[in-house]
Formats: sequence, C-alpha cells, structure tokens
Amino acid sequence: MISKLNFPQIGLFIFAWFVADLLTPVLIHLAHRIGAVDRPHSYKIHQQPVPFLGGLAIFLSFSIALFSILRFTSFEENRAVFAIIFGAFLVIVLGCLDDFRPISAVIKLVILFGVTWLLSRYGVRITLFLSPWPDLILTLLWIVGVTSALNSIDNMDGAAAGISAIAAFWTFYIAFYFPPVGQAGVSYVAITLCGACLGFLRYNLFSPARIFLGNNGALLMGFLLATLMVLAGWSRQDKVKAIIVPCAILCVPLYDITLATILRIKNGVVRGLVQAIVYNGRDHLSHRLVALGLSKREAVMMMYLFGVLGGALGMILARDEVRPVTYIPIVGIALLTLVALGIILDRAKVYESNSAPAPEKAESGARNE
Repeated sequence: MISKLNFPQIGLFIFAWFVADLLTPVLIHLAHRIGAVDRPHSYKIHQQPVPFLGGLAIFLSFSIALFSILRFTSFEENRAVFAIIFGAFLVIVLGCLDDFRPISAVIKLVILFGVTWLLSRYGVRITLFLSPWPDLILTLLWIVGVTSALNSIDNMDGAAAGISAIAAFWTFYIAFYFPPVGQAGVSYVAITLCGACLGFLRYNLFSPARIFLGNNGALLMGFLLATLMVLAGWSRQDKVKAIIVPCAILCVPLYDITLATILRIKNGVVRGLVQAIVYNGRDHLSHRLVALGLSKREAVMMMYLFGVLGGALGMILARDEVRPVTYIPIVGIALLTLVALGIILDRAKVYESNSAPAPEKAESGARNE
C-alpha cells in the first residue's frame, strides 16, 4: 500500500501546480525550437504559431509530483494505480505522435483497445456484466467517449484544462471523503492531476494562450479521468448510481458532445450519426454561449460553473445513504434542466445555413475557435 503520510494530497496538489508552472515555459520554448506548434490557418483564430505540447507538460508535472511525494510500499496493492500511470504514458506518446503526424482513427482505436485490455488485467474495468468481454468493450467505449468529449471542448483558451481540473478535484474529494468509495489511491492521482492542470492553466487560460493542450493533452485528460472513474467504482451496491456519479462529474464534456451531435442532426447540418460525430465545426457549447452574447472568457467561466455544479451533484449522489427514491427524482430534474438548456442553446446562430456542408478540415486536437 501507499505509506501513510500526513495528508499527502496537500503536498501532491501544491507540488504538481509548482512543477507545472515552472515546466510549461520550458516546453513552450522547446516546442518553438523543434516546430511542435499549431500554425495559423483559415479555420483557426490564432495569428501566431502556438505550441501544442500542453499534455506533455501536464503529464511530466503530474508524474514528477506523484513519485516525489508518495512512497509506494507494495506494487501488488497499488497495481491498478501503476497500470493507469503506465497507460497514461503510452497514451501521451500516442498523442504526441498524432500531433506531429496524424494517425488514423482506426490505429488509435486499436492502441486504446490494447491499453484498455492491459488495464483490465490489473483490475481497471467496468463490471456491469457477468462476462469479462462485454465489460472490456464497455470500458473501451467509455474511455474513447470521454476522450472524444474532452477533445470537443478544447476550442477556447482554458476550457478543456479547466474543466479537467474541476473534474479531477471532485474525483479526489468524493474518492477520499466518502467511505463507500474509499479509494485513497484514486484521490492521490486525481488531486495531483488537478494541481498539474491548474499550473498549466496560467499559460493556457489568459488570452492569447501561450500553449495549447494539443491532441496529446486531450487524450491524456480523457484517459486519466475515464480510468479514474472506472477504478473508483463510486458505489459497490448500486450499479445505477455507479454510472450516474461519473457522468455528473464529467457533465460538461459529455453534455457538449451529446448536444452537438443531436443538434447537428436536428438542424440538417449532417446526414446521420457518423457524420455528426466526425463533423468539426464551431457549434459546441462554448461557441453557442458566445453566439448568445457572452464573451469567450464568460463562456469558459460559465462552463466552469456547470462543471462545479455537476461535480457537486455527483458528490451528493455518491453518499451511501442516498437511495434511488431520492436520487432518481434529482437526476430527472437535472436531465430536464439540460434539455431546457439545450432548447435555449439551439437558438444560437452557429450555422451558416441548414444545408449539409462539408466537415471543416481540422487537425486532430487543433483549435477551431
């Protein structure tokens, strides 16, 4: 097990933030030297080349802090945590390669499946079915879905990294303070990720951003948050609650990709579900908030508020004493609220016409403000 220190979460959080704050400028300079930059284009808003090694900055800060503060006394008792960290290393390598030379979606899916299979060997797997293969496939779909969802909100300065920091904080809080979850290892990893994201945000939130997350960052954030959600379990007695809590924590990216997909089909922008998923346009939650009159900074802050509220809802539902008779009406009201919000957001003028245009060409992980 991890040796008992006096609340190592505090040290992990501060040190990860500190390392990210120091390391990110170094990677910005290195990225300019080696050409790891997202260059201006007709479909992009930034006017100067911007480094895209943000995910690498977060991963290095996260890893340095985690292994500097914690003392792992037994591999066997922490094998799931080690598996997640090793999987994150493989994912960040995949993301960096994809940023330099785009990799086909099929190859990325195969690699993610391999990493997911590796995690399942160490106990990191959704357990809803009696057979391991359906659980493995569901775990893969969850990881790919969360990764895609986080990638979809990486379209304004500070959006994806800030939402990831908020989700990581709620994951830490629920995993550490609620005995039904009782995953100290999850809380350590989550609070370290939160600190690394906040240290990185200094260079990504304030316009103009000095560094982007890149596809490597979107893959990393999606992978770490998705796997932490699987490992935590959230409720050992109630399978429905075990699904609802992580969805509440990740409400912003999941709502964004769901809303964008539904409205693209509804408004005739695309033909069919596949086109709706792969279509790349300025019609995400942040774009719609801006189209309704908010500034870009206000839109990002509004998304942060949604993330905080979703995490708070997840915290309430995660309590063991909250039974279905209580949480089902709460979840129903929350879903009706999201539907009403979707109706309002549908009024935003984000499409040039109702005809189905060709999907905008965009690099994987590139920004399309």
